[in-house]
Amino acid sequence: MPAMIDFNPQDPSFIVNPYPVFRQLRTEAPLYYWEQGRAWLLSRYEDVRGLLKDPRCSPDVRHWKYYRPEDMHQGPEMKVVSDNGLFGANPEDHRRIRQTVRSAFTPSAATRQAEIIGQVVEELIAEAEIDARDSFDLVKALAEPMPIRVIGRMLGVPRSQERDFRQWANVVVTLAFPNLPPEVMADAAARFPAGYRLMERLIEERRQDLGDDLLSALISAQDGDRGLSDGELLSMVAGLIAAGSETTVHLMAFAVHCLLRFPEVEQRVRADRSLVPGLVEEVLRFDNFGSMGVPRYLLEDMELHGERLGKGEMLMCLLGAAMHDDGVWPDAERFDIDRSPIPNISFGVGPHFCLGAHLARKEVSVALNVLFDRYPVLERAGEPRFDPHPLMRHLASLPVRVRPNAQPSGN
Repeated sequence: MPAMIDFNPQDPSFIVNPYPVFRQLRTEAPLYYWEQGRAWLLSRYEDVRGLLKDPRCSPDVRHWKYYRPEDMHQGPEMKVVSDNGLFGANPEDHRRIRQTVRSAFTPSAATRQAEIIGQVVEELIAEAEIDARDSFDLVKALAEPMPIRVIGRMLGVPRSQERDFRQWANVVVTLAFPNLPPEVMADAAARFPAGYRLMERLIEERRQDLGDDLLSALISAQDGDRGLSDGELLSMVAGLIAAGSETTVHLMAFAVHCLLRFPEVEQRVRADRSLVPGLVEEVLRFDNFGSMGVPRYLLEDMELHGERLGKGEMLMCLLGAAMHDDGVWPDAERFDIDRSPIPNISFGVGPHFCLGAHLARKEVSVALNVLFDRYPVLERAGEPRFDPHPLMRHLASLPVRVRPNAQPSGN
């Protein structure tokens, strides 16, 4: 008899703590059909990691048997971006595009952006007047605005157009999520063309005067027969926004949330900044911000855990469940920044490993170091608030108090 599991990613208790449900899935139903989402759920590490690399699966939603183009509200500009994106590219084009742009997304490239990231964090601290306040909301003041502003600076968006760019970036992020209410999708789709045309103008201007920014690097990658087409260039920019903003927002928020929960860890990291990268990796593993997972669509029939799955089925790879698999991480429920090595799959694995993974890690590492440098003490100023979200465990508010001259206190 199939296991009966109450999997409801919109349940408030699940959003705060999904791990009991994830444990039940791993133990009782490692392959579980979720009726509401019309998807098969995978929760064990080896299954998830294997499927993410399996060439019989695609991340392109157009392969889903329930896909309906009319649900996407796509105008011509959105169609250019979706048709030329990495998820929808055939294997040969996918390899070509990634090889063309990979030098812009290496760990060393992310390190070169550290100065930009630090400047943005300092700007946001000043704009929120954090130093003059008793407490502030870390999500609203830092985590939410930081990634899109960093991406805009990396691309070389002029300061005079940053506001318009951020508005378009927020639309791009919205449209990245499936199962949105029709009215939300329609409103975002209607606002998409204005930002698309802004990027077209910026690209044309940059072609006339290349700089040392990321947009110039991507334009330069168009040279030669195997370079980027105009559509691929625009899709790459939109993809960087979608992948590089929402994940970084939540990673930053959950990193500080974990530090406030484990003050002994915070004190260790403050004393030894070389521990910051390990902290970020353990946050990604221990309290991953995904409430759902990474979808894959079968390109052919497959047998898994004794079930015959048909072409066109959706399999949802639950990263948060997989990274609490005790078979891979002993005592997985313990927050331990000394775990090594960490086979982290938060940003995927295989041919669709997230191009922006190194940038996200660097952004959060730099931001944490700025906070540590400026504020000898960070402590909770109230309870965190989680809000519903299509795919994320949305940490919507995290009240934090800074007391530069106080002694550390327990939480």
